[in-house]
Amino acid sequence: MITKNNAESGKTFSKVLSWKTKNQRISTKVLSYGWIIFIALTTILPFLWMILNSLKPRTEIAYYSFLPQNPTFGNYVKILTNFPFGRWYLNTIFVTVLSVVSTLFFCSLAGFALAKYHFPGRDVIFIFILATVMVPVEMLIIPWYVSAFRLNLTNTYAGLIIPGMINAFGVFIMRQAVLNIPEDLLDAARVDGMSEFGIYLKIILPLLSGQLSALAILTALSTWNNFLWPLIVTNQTDMFTLQVGISMATQGEYQDTMRDWGTIMAATTVASLPMLILVIFAQKYIVKGIAMSGIKG
Repeated sequence: MITKNNAESGKTFSKVLSWKTKNQRISTKVLSYGWIIFIALTTILPFLWMILNSLKPRTEIAYYSFLPQNPTFGNYVKILTNFPFGRWYLNTIFVTVLSVVSTLFFCSLAGFALAKYHFPGRDVIFIFILATVMVPVEMLIIPWYVSAFRLNLTNTYAGLIIPGMINAFGVFIMRQAVLNIPEDLLDAARVDGMSEFGIYLKIILPLLSGQLSALAILTALSTWNNFLWPLIVTNQTDMFTLQVGISMATQGEYQDTMRDWGTIMAATTVASLPMLILVIFAQKYIVKGIAMSGIKG
């Protein structure tokens, strides 16, 4: 009888313990999802506020109402007719695409050389490349501008693109990724008579597809939103990028028209939309690429 009572007590205790554990898991999930939803809302709200304000007429902005009472696309018409917005957009797309292509090529090539070739000073060179990450961009603006001015690259696409053709972070990611590629694979290709550049094109690049995707997305975001260098190296309206054009329009020759905050919000919405879509649909490639490169924590 005592044994039977002990068994029943043990079952009851197990059920209570299981119930408590289950409730703890549910509470943890609720708190976790609640926190994630809160962070998501605080992130989305500024974008939503921007889009809603871009649909409001000028007289409605001053009332600080959340939803537009009389929605209009007039602000979008203004930015396309009163400003050379199309030219600024094309400039930004052109500079971003070339910067991404050049960054992928040079960073992957440098990462391949630093990971798979043994030459004197290799590690020292890599350390110096990483050290440049600690140098603020503001300190590089003056030597960049002096060089661009002496080479007559101001107000040119070359002047906008050259400083962003390679970056230390990209070299680091590519080197870490190439280190994970087996040496035997490259040796087999050399035995078959493949050239070193052929190995880079036909073996290295296909194996780095995840890391290249992540680097391409990060570079595109950085270049698209770049403001300081395009502001310094360009002073002609037809060479402005989106960020510089919108800034100049709010305080320059278009100042009277751009006093309308609805127009400013419309311009900002159109400028932000491509990168917002890119991040939404390509964020998994960023996570995958960073994880595959061997960077932990």
